[in-house]
Amino acid sequence: MWCPKCKTEYQDGITQCAECHTPLVEELPVEIDTSPLEEKLNTLHRMDGRENLHRLSDGNKAYVEKSKKYEDMQSTAYSFLLVSVVGVLLLVLVYTGVIPLQFATYMKYMMAIVMGGMFLIFFIIGIRSYRKLGGLKAEVMQEQQDRETAKSWFLGQYSEKAIDLTLDINSSDEVQQKYFLRSQFMKRTLSEKFPAYEDAFLDYLTEQLYEEMYPQD
Repeated sequence: MWCPKCKTEYQDGITQCAECHTPLVEELPVEIDTSPLEEKLNTLHRMDGRENLHRLSDGNKAYVEKSKKYEDMQSTAYSFLLVSVVGVLLLVLVYTGVIPLQFATYMKYMMAIVMGGMFLIFFIIGIRSYRKLGGLKAEVMQEQQDRETAKSWFLGQYSEKAIDLTLDINSSDEVQQKYFLRSQFMKRTLSEKFPAYEDAFLDYLTEQLYEEMYPQD
C-alpha cells in the first residue's frame, strides 16, 4: 500500500498514512510530464552548452557508430585469441619442464585442467567474436551509405538560411534556442523522408548535419 501524497510505502492491512492521514492506495498513479514546449525552451536558456541539450531528449540511448562496434568486436576477438594461444603455450612449456616450476605432480595436472579450461573458453569467445566481424563489416558499409544518402538529400533540399527563415529564427536569438528549433526541424524532416531509420540514428544524423551547417554555433 502507498500514500499518494508523500509516496511512503506501507504493509498490507494499513489503510491510512501515519504522517499525512491520507487514505492509502494499492498503486501510485503514473506521473506524466505535461510541461509545454515553452517551459522546455526556458530550461534551455539556463543550460550552459549544446551537449547539455540532450537532457531534454526522450531518453533514448546515444547512437554508437557501427565502425566503433566493429573496432570493439575486432579488439575482443584478437585479444581473447591471443591470450588463449599464449596461455596454452605457457601451460605446455610448464608441463614439459621447459619452464621449471616447483609443483607437485597432481598440482601440475590440476593447473593444466583449470587453466586449460579457462583458455579454451577464451578461445571459443575469440572465435565467436571473430565470426561476427563479417556481419558487422556489412553493417558498417550500410551505415556509411545511409549516412551519405541522408546528408546528401538534406543538404540538397535545405540551406542554413532556408531553415532559419522557415523557423523564423533571428540572429539575436540565443544559441540554445536556435539549436533546439533547428535540430527538431532537421530530425523531423529526416524522419519523414527516411521512416525506416531508427530514432537514435536520426539523432546522430541531426547532430552531424548541425555541426556541418552551423559550425559557428
